Amino acid sequence: MKASNIIFLFTSFLLLLFISCKPTNFDGCPDVPSFNGQVQPIIINNCATATCHGYGGFAPFPLITYEQIDSVAIFGTLLLAIKHQTPKPMPRTNPFLPDATRLPDSLIQIIECWVNQGRPNN
Repeated sequence: MKASNIIFLFTSFLLLLFISCKPTNFDGCPDVPSFNGQVQPIIINNCATATCHGYGGFAPFPLITYEQIDSVAIFGTLLLAIKHQTPKPMPRTNPFLPDATRLPDSLIQIIECWVNQGRPNN
């Protein structure tokens, strides 16, 4: 058998293997959460309120668009804040007081899965 045939067969095998493999999920995530359908609504309803991370809110930046949310997710700041692992936990019940209400674990897991799986914009 020629070397070129062996290389072709090996490459074909790898291609079939790659196509048939399901992406690996992180941290027990059942699937990749949808940004538009799952992540953004959580942020809009809990963080991007008129008094906080909405446009014109008291927070130093809005959290409405993919780019805005991705910018705090990329460095882990979003997860640390919503998991209350930072001196400024979020979401806060009052933007001027340190009191914060922790999101339900099910919502945190959706955001965590989205972050851990590369923050797809869909």
